[in-house]
Amino acid sequence: MPNGMPMAWMASDYDQPVYIDYGQGPGFTDVDGFSYADFNASDMAMFCGHAHPAIVAAVQAQVARSTQFLLPTQASVEVAEELARRYRVPQWQFTLSATQANTEAIRLARAVTGREVIVLFQGHYHGHFEEGLVDLADSRAVPVQRGLSKGVTGRVRIAQFNDTAMLRAALEPGDVALVLTEPAMTNNLHLLLPEPGWHQALRDLTRQHGTLLGIDETHTHVVGPGGATGLWQLEPDIVTIGKAVAGGLPMGAYGVTAGLGEQLDAARNVATGGTLFGNPLSAAAAKTALTEVLVPDAYAHTSALGSQLADGIEQAISSTGLPWTVIRLGPRTGQWYGPMPRTGAQAHALTDNELTRLIRAWLANRGIWEALPGAGPTTPVPATSTDVARYINAYGELLAQLR
Repeated sequence: MPNGMPMAWMASDYDQPVYIDYGQGPGFTDVDGFSYADFNASDMAMFCGHAHPAIVAAVQAQVARSTQFLLPTQASVEVAEELARRYRVPQWQFTLSATQANTEAIRLARAVTGREVIVLFQGHYHGHFEEGLVDLADSRAVPVQRGLSKGVTGRVRIAQFNDTAMLRAALEPGDVALVLTEPAMTNNLHLLLPEPGWHQALRDLTRQHGTLLGIDETHTHVVGPGGATGLWQLEPDIVTIGKAVAGGLPMGAYGVTAGLGEQLDAARNVATGGTLFGNPLSAAAAKTALTEVLVPDAYAHTSALGSQLADGIEQAISSTGLPWTVIRLGPRTGQWYGPMPRTGAQAHALTDNELTRLIRAWLANRGIWEALPGAGPTTPVPATSTDVARYINAYGELLAQLR
């Protein structure tokens, strides 16, 4: 394996990767016998926890009944109904990842609008598809990794989160099929919260310019049963989701308005679908995750622990006099190395890769597996106050050394 990893990028994002033996509840143990409280939660995919008994049982039962039919099962119907109940879009389709859900959302938007351009916000990450790997550098939209098609930058326009004037300018040419955004930018920029009025302006401007609005809940659906869409009463045309929706099994999904659902009729031939999309194993896991694990009490529990963790981080920052700012969004937290930014450009200016790597290595050596760089710690469903206290103590010790 290149870099000794099943995905080569792990060698950089994880600094010093460990090889894992097994996971249980809020943590995992590596092949050398060291155990970690998992505040990365596999980048939110394991928000339900490792080897949750209800999900394990559901998967075992479905494996015995076969893992693929290329046809619907009862569980797929029930998962679609549950997602429609939680989110403000009524019709749902399934993929194997949020990356693929976003890819299909873009194709649908282009098919419906007849337009080509996608608007994203600086600092975004929506997956490993071509348009999603374009961002700003020196005020120009450029590929952020090698291997993309030469024309991809002509299909993407980058705006600034929380900047209404820049969004309006991006939409003005009238060629934008879809604005795709996280409700709070959380995937590649720690946690950049929307300012008051931002989402209303976003919705108003997209409607005025005949552009569809997609909300990517992959990292934010952990804040409540309807994610940030429900929490903030947003009105998207498309919602995409992945990560923990099937308890860590491969699954993504996208929901659409009734009108867009009609456009997905098979006879209309929109370029969507995959052989393993909508498979019964992922559906069985998702049904259990949504109905038995990701229930209101679980969201309340994780949000309370997230608040406890944020309080501890804030206290450690205050006691050492560092000019940092704590981040809060339900079970998610962390810190900015300075005052709270309002745009992706400001957020990038506050990044410190060496310091972030130091924090992650320090915590790992004390049994805390920290989030990926650019994210922030998340308290998973099985976590306890004891786990949070371990994080706070290790974090506070580091800041005392940095003072």
